[in-house]
Amino acid sequence: MGTTIECGDDRAQTTQDFAIGISIFLLTVGFTFGFLPSLLTPFGSPLGDDITAKSDRVAATLIEENHVDGEPRTLNYTQLESFLASTNNESALQDHFGLRSTADVNITIVNVYDNGTREVLADGSGNLTAGTDYEGQTPAASTSRVVVLTGDRCDVQCFVVVKVW
Repeated sequence: MGTTIECGDDRAQTTQDFAIGISIFLLTVGFTFGFLPSLLTPFGSPLGDDITAKSDRVAATLIEENHVDGEPRTLNYTQLESFLASTNNESALQDHFGLRSTADVNITIVNVYDNGTREVLADGSGNLTAGTDYEGQTPAASTSRVVVLTGDRCDVQCFVVVKVW
């Protein structure tokens, strides 16, 4: 014959047990969804994709307008110097590149020397820069392009650095 097993506890799950269990489960799920985004926040970019796209567009346009035909990554130094001098104020740069008046932009030509040091390339009238100086208070999108300037102006290489914020 079959053996019967007797349990000392006849109690099944009650409504109160279910309510407590589901409440703890819902609080755990709610806490996880509420806390998880704050864990990922430090890894998010403070910049929008639109600012990064503007920086890339300004760099590409500058190189396209000042390049030497048939020589990749080579810019006409005289033409570039003239352009930077004529658009030295921010509103001229904003108009030329189609940026809003609230966008700040800086263009700098940087020379890299044999020992690895970098400095802003200077001409007879001053540094080859245009736009507002970046103070570093707000996040900025930066685009760098390696270029060669006509007239052997670069020691090892030069960079066009565009910052938009």
